[in-house]
Order: sequence, then C-alpha cells, then structure tokens
Amino acid sequence: MNASTRPRLQRASGESRVVFALRDGQTRLADLYQRDPCRILFPDPEPGDPPEAILVTTSGGVTDGDRLKMAVEVGPEAHGVAATQAAEKIYRAAHVSGHCDIDVAVAVGAGGSLDWLPQETIVFEGARLKRRSVADVAPGGSFLGCEMVVLGRAASGERFTGGLVLDAWSVRRGGHLAWTDALRVEGATPAGAGFRDANALATVIGVWDAPEPHFERARALLEGAEAVRAGVTLVNGVMVARLLGEATAVRTAVIRFLTAFRGRRLPRVWHI
Repeated sequence: MNASTRPRLQRASGESRVVFALRDGQTRLADLYQRDPCRILFPDPEPGDPPEAILVTTSGGVTDGDRLKMAVEVGPEAHGVAATQAAEKIYRAAHVSGHCDIDVAVAVGAGGSLDWLPQETIVFEGARLKRRSVADVAPGGSFLGCEMVVLGRAASGERFTGGLVLDAWSVRRGGHLAWTDALRVEGATPAGAGFRDANALATVIGVWDAPEPHFERARALLEGAEAVRAGVTLVNGVMVARLLGEATAVRTAVIRFLTAFRGRRLPRVWHI
C-alpha cells in the first residue's frame, strides 16, 4: 500500500496554555486556554506551596500524526508548579514514515520561578516521537525542569528495537540561547552510547542567576544515588543532571533527588 492509498486516520491536534501572575501579593491564574485532547487541572496545593497546573492528555496516549502544544508561563515575582497527571504513552506508529509532534514552551519572568515536573514519557516499540522543549527564563527568574524518557515496556518484556525518539531541549536567558541538547534514538537503544542495559534516561535542568550553590547541592545528592548512573554539570550557567538506568530505578531515584533538592514533596500525582 503506497502513501496515496493508505486510509486516512483520525489524529489529534491539541493545545494548552496556562499563565500564572502575581496579583495582590499572591500567585493567581491569569490566563487559560485548552483544546482537546489537552486539558489542565488545578488541584489544591499543599499548604505553603505555590499553585499547581496538572496537564492531562484525554486521548490516553499519542501516536504518529498527533500534534500537541503545551505552554506554561509564570509572570514576574510569581511562582508555579506544572506536572502531568500520569506517564505519557507514545504508541507504535502506524507508518514508519510518520511521527508525533510535541512542543513544550515554558517562560519565567523576572523574580518568578517555575518547577516543570512531568512524569515519564513511555515510548512503545515502533513509536516515533519528536519533542521540542524550550525554556525562556528572564534575569532574576529561576527554573527547574525534569524530563524522563523510557524506551520500551520492559515490565511487559518489550525492548525498544525499532522506532524514533528525537527529544530536544533549549534554554534561553534574557532572550539569548544559553544551552541546547538533543537525544536521538533511531532503531535499537544505543548500547554503545552509554545506555548499555539501561532503558530510561532522566534529565534535570536548573536555571538560576547564581547556579553554583545549586550545582554543589545536586552533586552531593547524586553521589548517593542507588541503582542508577548519575552525574551533573554546569554549562553556560545551566545545571544539567542525568540519571540513567532501569525505568523503575530511575523513577525512584528522580523522586528522591527532586524531593531532597526542592525541600518539598513532588505534586501528589507523582505518588498516586
């Protein structure tokens, strides 16, 4: 069957945008837009914690041809947390020439802070994902983000031997590019690129005006990481930490690290 005779499959084109701003001395919801299958929930945060936006994909997963756009903005002096309700599932592509697109844009104003804490993205065997994430952080603002990619469903005996993962990150400071990086896996998990038997990789990114104390704290915490390989570095003032290993071990290590590093529990959706 060639491209001209393939059946036309229904695909999703969703979008969400949430903006937090400081009003009357408190961070409040300033703007909200959502289009199926993207939705945003606002649970009550723990006492003393900033407001939370929980992103939901109501379709239950993503596959080739789907296009999702998500944006989170925190204004000057405001503080917010964004997470996902559950792990995002990327299903096997119907066509080897297709892929799904996910675009994430986060922005933090001067004196503001945002913790971007989505749960893991599980890429099924034969799935094809292209994701681009951009963080634009104003001087005086701070950002802490974490993304975890799981290749295949090892608990079901599945390994990632075919498909595509192109996961790109960029950080901009004051409108200028400070750091960019991309993970590309096409075909089998790249054992020769350091993965060995690992099927999960978590990346933690931190941006502050004075990053060195945060870097030293992260390094001390990761030295005690168990059952995973972990490390942290500073690149152009951007802290980048990596945790690599088996999916369950990486998730456990990420929860421990972020809880200790932030000094508070992760959003409740992480513990359900």
